[in-house]
Amino acid sequence: MRQLKAFAVSLLLAAVSMTAFAQKRTVSGTVLDEQSFPIIGAAVMLEGTATGAVTDLDGLFSLEVPDSEITLNVSCIGYETMTVVVPALQDMINIVMKEDAMMIEETVVVGYGTQKKVNLTGAITAVDEKALEDRVAPNLTSMLQGAVPGLNITTSSGNPGSTGTFNIRGTGSINGGSPLVLIDGSEGEIDRVNPNDVESISVIKDASAAAVYGARAAFGVILVTTKKGADTEEGNATVRYSGRFGWEQPTTSTDYETTGYWSAYIHNMFWKADDAASVYINYNDHDMQQLLLRINDKTEHPDRPWVVQEYRNGKEQYVYYGNTDWWHEMFNDQHPTQQHNISISGGTKKVKYFLSGGFNRQTGIIKARPDVFQKVNLRSKIDFTVNKYVKMSNNTSFYNSVYDYPGVSNVENAIAYAANHGLACFTPKNPDGTWVYGTDFLGYKVANGRHAIYGNDKNINIDRKMDFANTTELRINPIKELTITANYTYRLHQNRDTNRSTNLVYSQYPGVLASYTTGAGEDSLTESVDTWNYHAANLFATYEDEFADAHHLTVMAGGNLETQYRKDVWAKGYYLTTEDLNDLGLTGLNPDGVAQYEADGDQSEYALLGFFGRINYDYKGKYLAEISGRYDGTSKFAKGSRWGLFPSASLGWRISEEDWFNKNVVNNLKLRASFGSLGNQNVTAYQFVRKVTVNDFAGYNFGESSTVSKYSSLSAPNAGDLTWETSQQYNVGIDAGLFKDKLTFTAEGYIRDTKDMLTAGVALPSVYGASEPKMNAADLRTTGYELSINWRDQVELFGKPFGYNVGATLSDYKTVITKYDNDDMTFAKDYYVGMELGEIWGFVVDGLFQSDAEAQAYAQEVDLNYINKRLTGGWLAGDPRYVDLNGDGIISVGGNTVKNPGDRKILGNSLATLQYGITAGFDYLGFDVSVFLQGTGNHYWYPNSESMAFWGPYSRPYCTFLDDNFLDNVWSEDNPDAYFPRPRAYAAYTDGAPLRNVNSRYLQNLRYLRLKNLSVGYTVPAKASKKIGMDKIRVYFSGENLHYWSPFKKNSKYIDPEAAFDRKSGNDFTRYNNAFYPWQKTFMFGVDITF
Repeated sequence: MRQLKAFAVSLLLAAVSMTAFAQKRTVSGTVLDEQSFPIIGAAVMLEGTATGAVTDLDGLFSLEVPDSEITLNVSCIGYETMTVVVPALQDMINIVMKEDAMMIEETVVVGYGTQKKVNLTGAITAVDEKALEDRVAPNLTSMLQGAVPGLNITTSSGNPGSTGTFNIRGTGSINGGSPLVLIDGSEGEIDRVNPNDVESISVIKDASAAAVYGARAAFGVILVTTKKGADTEEGNATVRYSGRFGWEQPTTSTDYETTGYWSAYIHNMFWKADDAASVYINYNDHDMQQLLLRINDKTEHPDRPWVVQEYRNGKEQYVYYGNTDWWHEMFNDQHPTQQHNISISGGTKKVKYFLSGGFNRQTGIIKARPDVFQKVNLRSKIDFTVNKYVKMSNNTSFYNSVYDYPGVSNVENAIAYAANHGLACFTPKNPDGTWVYGTDFLGYKVANGRHAIYGNDKNINIDRKMDFANTTELRINPIKELTITANYTYRLHQNRDTNRSTNLVYSQYPGVLASYTTGAGEDSLTESVDTWNYHAANLFATYEDEFADAHHLTVMAGGNLETQYRKDVWAKGYYLTTEDLNDLGLTGLNPDGVAQYEADGDQSEYALLGFFGRINYDYKGKYLAEISGRYDGTSKFAKGSRWGLFPSASLGWRISEEDWFNKNVVNNLKLRASFGSLGNQNVTAYQFVRKVTVNDFAGYNFGESSTVSKYSSLSAPNAGDLTWETSQQYNVGIDAGLFKDKLTFTAEGYIRDTKDMLTAGVALPSVYGASEPKMNAADLRTTGYELSINWRDQVELFGKPFGYNVGATLSDYKTVITKYDNDDMTFAKDYYVGMELGEIWGFVVDGLFQSDAEAQAYAQEVDLNYINKRLTGGWLAGDPRYVDLNGDGIISVGGNTVKNPGDRKILGNSLATLQYGITAGFDYLGFDVSVFLQGTGNHYWYPNSESMAFWGPYSRPYCTFLDDNFLDNVWSEDNPDAYFPRPRAYAAYTDGAPLRNVNSRYLQNLRYLRLKNLSVGYTVPAKASKKIGMDKIRVYFSGENLHYWSPFKKNSKYIDPEAAFDRKSGNDFTRYNNAFYPWQKTFMFGVDITF
């Protein structure tokens, strides 16, 4: 027994001795993300033990481990769990964790809730804040262009503050329409949201996902979710500042003809080709010789003045021999821009907050008094936890923008009208400083006086926009599975415009002043106020539970009420008593001694009431089903036609969750399909009511002072059963993730049938005296596909993490009319059954005649009367040769029907249906680079007859902005291979002239590939930034719209492919095509600071 005790004691002492002499060591290190920023709260555990540590604010950890090779397991929410082997002799280690793509994209915002992305059965694309943070585009619409497959965005102007328009999956209706935009659940304008406030954007494309929005969602839904505060352990605030400075400049050339000689010579040559007995500018040989002497003078030479005074036609006159660069006299190519954003966020377990402010300033191209756009964004988002059952939140936003510019009523007006009659030989001012406007050498007014209007600081235009929105929300969780949500939104937005014009004072003869007092020189003040009041209330409940660890069920149901009231007031006063003050109370007396003014206005109101619901079910995450719908009623239709039911259903199968599926390569694979029906209430508020309109008697006053007399008219009758347009949508899709989601892929195919579109119905008997009523009488079908693929990975490069990514999106669609009242399929009506929207019919031109004999022989063989207007001298060498496609010996439109189109055929399509985007980027050692390319496939445009930037004097033979190498492209005997035909004024302008009709030779292919964004940045190492009290400092360059490639560039270097469309504006529906505000590219340098 003693021996046994002695052995036990010896064994215990030996164990104690071994423990005492066992070697220990301390392993320390830093856990970083892929951007080399510390990860807070990461768990670092010694494998097989309970020994571990949690990283601090600097990502540091330290723990005691055995003096041998060990294995550490590192984990943190939002990152992939890592296993790291630490050799026996290593005590320091840096660990870089990769973001877990599945965790990051786990939830997606959907209608009235969120869903796991892997469980989505509808067509939804999400864009997170990282995709937007490096962009310097001034609005969200520009940032989204090319980023989301199926989201088609077009821009309409290049001026500061301009935005784009978008559609989802093509044209939804012949009556137009745009997606519903919801900002944090409430209707709003996407371009009035500060991009720095955005947390995520969900683009809902199919009826299944959009059905809970019913009548408003026929064209898709865009859900914008803004950032909110976060709970910090110590309640500390996080402050972020972003400042950017740079400049903008046109994407196209602004190098125009600036020599007076060639400007006068070319325009007279074209003018005389149309009318040999006259000239456009009445210069004699001596004048042309004087211009030739100055042809190389870039600036005025003392011995060769650009303006001389001579006695002609019985009076002293100014004679102009200038070389004026009219574009750069009026406009700057480079103009500054800046953006500033600041936010503060934080909170505790009880209160979380996010406050932000943004300021943007863009200076435009106008030189004398620059046009300036400024906008301010403010947001306050506060969340309160009242108790464990109740939460409240308040979200307040404010937007204000001001666009101040000189000119006439519209920033495009002066640019368009200045494009006429400003030949390079004329100067903007006379030697005595007076404006040049009229001259005896020209039957028109120089540059239509727009340069003088720019120089008049009394001409003021101010466009103001204000948007205030407040949402208060209450959430109650009486039990874990049930959430009841109620919210109320009030939104007030208002547009206020001021336009002031004054008399234009000029000098046509030395020492003599004159005034232009009508048109652009009218002394008047116009003010308008357009106000919207919007109220919305939602009440809905969500129940979510899981049964038997297999059945997951979510049920959501609720109601929605919205009202909107709009009032528009417009007033105009003439002959103000002073030019220095702008107030309608200063309206003076006209020559008849009467105070002359005009006033107008309108108002409208509508209400929408809806009841909605959605049921989601999945079995073990494998089999997915969703049923949703909405029952909507709107005041926009007559009683009896106001209510509609819009159901949808979708199914999904996550094949990758099957027990038999091997996930070694493909870790996620899902098939899905959906069907849904939506309504379209996007009609005017009183479409079903016949309206009385008050009109002017076209200037007649019947001798009763100067006030124009009025008369009233009754609108055309409407069908008594007007109701919803409906959209039935089918969608199939596949989602895949490979190599642990390093590679992700999504493909969609869809059909959308739009039925009962509002259009002109059955013609009424002529004795009725009214046009045909609007009826639900047309259908169309859109089919298309969408693809997206992305690769994202990180590798070791010289012992340091190198992260990189590349991705692409592609989408295309086709829209065809399937029902329309046009049995004859005549082109006299807008549509016909079988018509593809956007199709372009035109003639075929197979070249230019190379000799007079060839031209005249062809004119004898084929009747060319349909296209021979303004053809002075008949058909000659250099004129276009139209092909007699049907062989009947006549160039014509035949019966002007699809079945008998004459010599026309479909040449192309005007819609940019095929769109794509390419992204790539990398980050290494604190440096990051990202590239975004965006483009379109083949789509076509035939230049408008007023498109002087393309046609030059083939349109109107008096172009201010003429191609500086114009004659290089004009046919002559020495230039037989030229693109354009022989000189002929108005050949593209006059109906029936050779270039006015759409033809294959001058149809332009507008496809393009654009370097949409390039960003290069450097993030200061965390240790260095923390030494000066900053958490993060990043400096960078970012550029937007930096370059484009397009076949259109070969034929015009002055029109951006996105700017090639027909402009319309009131009565001047074509003049705005003469010239326009150029599209811009942006160069910005910035710094982002977080502390």
